[in-house]
Order: sequence, then structure tokens, then C-alpha cells
Amino acid sequence: MGSRTNTSANEVFARWRLEDEELATQVDTIRQWMRELDQLGRQHFGETATRLRELRELMVTHFDREAEMIEKLGQDHYSDSPEVAAVRRQSDRDHQHLLNQIDQLIGRLDQLEPPYGSWQEAIDDLESLVSLLEQHEAREWDSIEMLLPA
Repeated sequence: MGSRTNTSANEVFARWRLEDEELATQVDTIRQWMRELDQLGRQHFGETATRLRELRELMVTHFDREAEMIEKLGQDHYSDSPEVAAVRRQSDRDHQHLLNQIDQLIGRLDQLEPPYGSWQEAIDDLESLVSLLEQHEAREWDSIEMLLPA
């Protein structure tokens, strides 16, 4: 039964890693598109909001997978461990914060008169979100790696 359980946790981990790569690719695509618009002297605030909504959907799916993986690792290897509980709490806080941040960014970009003095300010706003997301993913990776069976 132990190896079947490990396989299940490993499968969840593998899906999480693939989604992590998909999320990074989507972020890079949006960043590149915004930079290209900047070089052309164009601004597409509304379309950026639409692209970020798609990114948000990926984030929700990815965060659900993270929660599933943490739960699975907790059940399989560390039942009632304070380490798993701490990882779960931090992860939940991070996820809520990141979703709030992307919602706020989408809201600003979606306004009839976006509150940006320039397109570069919108790019900087996105970069701040990306930085938070990258920090979260690095922290999550370290936490998950710590919980994975040897």
C-alpha cells in the first residue's frame, strides 16, 4: 500500500510541476506581449485585463493542485505534523494574497480610464505581481521538496 500511496503523491507532484511550467509560460507570454506593445508605442489595457483573467484561471487551478499535493503528502507521510500544517497555512495565505493582487490589477486595467500615467506603469504593476508569484513558487517548491518522501 505504501508504494501505491507514494505513486499517487508523485503523480500529483508531477502534475503540479507541469502546471507550474504552464503558468510560467503564460506569464512570459503576457510580459513579452506587453513589451512589444511598449516598443510599438501602443497601450491595450482592456486586452491585458482579459489576458490576466486567463492567467488567474491557471493560477486557481495550480493553487488547487498545490493544496491537493500538500494534503496528500500530509495524509501519506506526516499525518497531523506541525510542518504540514504550517506549509498549508502559509500556502493558503499566499494564494489568497496573489489572487487578490491579480484581481486588483485586472480591476485597474479594466477601468474606462485606467489609473496609469503610462503603459510602462502598467508593465511595472504586472512585474510586481510576477515578482510576488515567483517568490511564492520558490517558497512553495522548498516546502514541497521538504515534505516529499526520500
